[in-house]
Amino acid sequence: MKRRLDCTTNHEVHADEKQRFKPDTNLERLNVFKHWLNENNVIWENVDIRPSILYTGFAVYSTSSQELPNIQIPTILLMSNQSTQISTTFVLPISDQLDQTDEHIDRETLILALFLLHECSKGVQSHWYPYIQLLPDTFTTTLFHKENYVENTSAFYLTETMRQSMTDVWNLVGSSTFQLEDFLWAYTTITSRSFKLAELGTALIPLADLANHVSFTDEANLYTTGINKETDRFVLKAKDKKIVDEEELCLRYNSDLANWQLLLYYGFAIDNNPSDSILLELKMDSNDTYEMEMKKMLLLNLSEDLSLDYELKIDENEPIINENLLATLRLIVLSIDELEQFNISNVNELLSSMVTVDNERRALNKLATFLNDFKEVSFTTTLEENLNRLKSNQLKDDERYSLIYLIGQKQIVDNALRWIDNALSQLE
Repeated sequence: MKRRLDCTTNHEVHADEKQRFKPDTNLERLNVFKHWLNENNVIWENVDIRPSILYTGFAVYSTSSQELPNIQIPTILLMSNQSTQISTTFVLPISDQLDQTDEHIDRETLILALFLLHECSKGVQSHWYPYIQLLPDTFTTTLFHKENYVENTSAFYLTETMRQSMTDVWNLVGSSTFQLEDFLWAYTTITSRSFKLAELGTALIPLADLANHVSFTDEANLYTTGINKETDRFVLKAKDKKIVDEEELCLRYNSDLANWQLLLYYGFAIDNNPSDSILLELKMDSNDTYEMEMKKMLLLNLSEDLSLDYELKIDENEPIINENLLATLRLIVLSIDELEQFNISNVNELLSSMVTVDNERRALNKLATFLNDFKEVSFTTTLEENLNRLKSNQLKDDERYSLIYLIGQKQIVDNALRWIDNALSQLE
């Protein structure tokens, strides 16, 4: 998707902006940004900004094997909702418009996205111009995919829902200055790059947002300490580990992010992601018989952690099919005679043991049917086709990350089906 918004709009240039110019190359853009960091007294010792070796765009790198990185960013450079409140040029949508958007988007995210667009339209007059001109023109999140690389998976439907929601929001608050695609860019900038701070809430933090994500805590060599109240700076510190010269400096964004979440909100996926999962929606018969109503009632009382929606996860510490999922399945396939054995007082027994061998077999076969139906509905290619396609050196990032996501999804399903086959064989 090509954005039509020009963040280098011509305006009358004020005296303190005469040194700014519109960069034409990535190197010029980077130099403008570095100069801005220095003139605003950002501390970035033993650190350099270079093109990322892992992802598209820029990243931060260590420049010393002897001295640890030291990054401290004055809060005046942070773009937050506090910035919107002290701005003399930004005008909020009317409260009625904001009220109507609440069902679609977090209000803090919406206001910050609109403020980003406002600052972008100011061109070189914006306090954040050197930062804005370094932001990517597009993203590899599914919202920006030109083709449907994720087939019919949950990521596809979540993307379509997100697109419709953001379209509804834009129809409520849109202006003649910007277009929907500009708003999608600003929204994605916020959701993919912002930090959550106790003092300021959601905030864009120049320089800090160039630190890429790693999936394991011990792989991260940076961590955030929030805002130092004495210095009024946001601080990134190096972990107590060996950091070598030329090493990329990374954070762990969040714990337990599956590839569908990474792809949807950040635009990448991780090979062999230890937190990967698939979203599985179990279904009960739609009839209104007494037996079905009893099952629904028992399900509600079985456990607050149980429902018809599950994530199948890759977790080395527990089986791919856990007891909560098995308990729900045992309940779903209860025969009339088996159903008579259970009431609210003893229904939690389903969590700890099988009802009968026959019930267990029906429960496992039911899950196998769910999973095979899931494969048929969700996937239009095979795992082997995805693996072979991933070997191509002609892939763009959006397709490559989508393939990594699809491969993980299919491997989880196949692992679950193998687990079921093994469990069924033990019932013989």
